[in-house]
Amino acid sequence: MVKKIFFLFAILLSFLNLTWAKDIKNHKDIPTVSVSIPPQAFFVEKIAGDTVKINIILPPNANEHHFEFKPSVMKKLEQSKIYFTIGLEFEKIFIDKFHHNFPSLKISNMQKNIKLLDFQDSHHDHQKDPHTWLDPILVQTMALNIYDALIQKYPENKNFYKENLNKFLAELDNLNLQISSKLENIKQKEFIVYHPSWTYFAKRYHLIQIPVEILGKEPKIKELKQLITFIKDKQIKTIFVQNGFPENAAKTLAHQCDAQIYVINHLSKDWEKELLKFSDALSKSLK
Repeated sequence: MVKKIFFLFAILLSFLNLTWAKDIKNHKDIPTVSVSIPPQAFFVEKIAGDTVKINIILPPNANEHHFEFKPSVMKKLEQSKIYFTIGLEFEKIFIDKFHHNFPSLKISNMQKNIKLLDFQDSHHDHQKDPHTWLDPILVQTMALNIYDALIQKYPENKNFYKENLNKFLAELDNLNLQISSKLENIKQKEFIVYHPSWTYFAKRYHLIQIPVEILGKEPKIKELKQLITFIKDKQIKTIFVQNGFPENAAKTLAHQCDAQIYVINHLSKDWEKELLKFSDALSKSLK
């Protein structure tokens, strides 16, 4: 009896070892694609599912406008099959080097067929604002671009990607309707935010974004006084700030204007939840 139990146990153990080995092999066989920021990972995952591993280049709480590639980041990028770009400065600086050093890496522009807006301030000298990922309708175009890049690289998964694409497009339509509903009864259009990353969102929902930073830096005393007067005149009671950016000027504004500081994350991987959270906060603050 004991020998029989031992024999059955040995068979079971052998089967489990084969299964684990197969799982490890399959995991290693899953290709890697890279994205610059966490919201892109959310979009790619929606369409690709578990057919790819996603490498996010920008570390948490980093400023997407002041990032430099490190050797460890370059190594992960070299191992990737596709790199989805989104119009950030650090991408443009290195894009030619990527083409030269990583000839097998497919670089796919997620903003293809999107009309980009100029930055609000003169600091960027007519550069285009890359923050398109904060508009659900523009993300539909990004989703189509992701789908096209994936089926070119992995045509065997075309039906799976197409099904996921259609689901995601419907989810984005629903998200747009939810945000529109939350903001339909607001009385005020202007909102104060430290960094002007919500330009496309503001345009979509007929709002006016007022940035705290001037020329990419914290405002000087004169500019701060002008902003304080504006906030008091408009009776604005919320100052929105983003992770990775200075808060001194925002804290001064909040203190002088009896306003609250509300932290938002325009780079959150939990993208849909973050947009709804921001919309709720706007709805309450702009009544």
